Amino acid sequence: MRADRLLGILLSLEKKKKVTARELARQFEVSVRTIYRDIDALVDFPICVERGPDGGYSLMEGYRLPNLPLSKKEVSALTLMGSVAGQKLGLIEGKVFNQAFRKLLAHFPGEFRAEADRFSEQVLISLEPWQSEPEVPATVETINRALKEGLVLEFAYRKPSRRPEEKEVEPYGLCYQGKFWYLVGFCRKYRDHRIYRTDRIRDLRPTRKKFRRDPEFDLRKYWQLDLPEKYRTGGTLARIAFDPALAPEIKKAPWACGELKTLPGGRLEVSFRTFDRERLAGFVLGFGAKAELLEPEDVRARVRSSLRSALEQY
Repeated sequence: MRADRLLGILLSLEKKKKVTARELARQFEVSVRTIYRDIDALVDFPICVERGPDGGYSLMEGYRLPNLPLSKKEVSALTLMGSVAGQKLGLIEGKVFNQAFRKLLAHFPGEFRAEADRFSEQVLISLEPWQSEPEVPATVETINRALKEGLVLEFAYRKPSRRPEEKEVEPYGLCYQGKFWYLVGFCRKYRDHRIYRTDRIRDLRPTRKKFRRDPEFDLRKYWQLDLPEKYRTGGTLARIAFDPALAPEIKKAPWACGELKTLPGGRLEVSFRTFDRERLAGFVLGFGAKAELLEPEDVRARVRSSLRSALEQY
């Protein structure tokens, strides 16, 4: 965007005593002629032009771009946000956050830049557990474009052990939770807002259909209040009993948001509601003999069947 480039040119001139048109053209990946036009557009700023082989552009001696009214703590907060958005979440916007922030930082006094550099070197935020980080689905970028343009999406959605189901969805937002990106959208078939894990989306097709977004819809409220309430009152009731040795860690687990009860013998029972019955059996099996699924009975039967099949292998 030209406005972004014009700001970048001003910041480059402030950082260096003199910059040539060719250097600016390389930096912003445009032609030298484009830089000439950009300099003409910055006529309201005191830019000095020197002709000849050793010429170039510079800001009038003593002139400084006005500082933004940010405190050191606010600059540090932006630096930490860059660590999260730029390194962990994976959106295109996240990838360019650090680049944009560096442009902004060049606008600050030296002491502020030093503070931001110190935070970058000494503080690291990692949202993921000790394992390889999940690959961000390419579908996220397509969804993000559809969100900006207000276009209906069509795709095949496949849950574990189920056949893909065709969806026509009005996209309302993207949310990152527990290593996954989720599309929040209005399903035209079921006439309701639903969530879709983006790594389960296949054959994503932005359509040319425009939709009118519900002005009353609040993404933050839906994700933080409405959705937890839906999970608390709907879905399937699951009850899992954990070995006493696991009880302290289970109580700290973010998914253990249901009811906790200590059973005779010291086992910890966790009761919660779920809409993902397919994952429930595999989740319990992952704990081996340290966990027992008490209900639902049909999923208990699936666990028993999986254990029998495993014994046949050995």
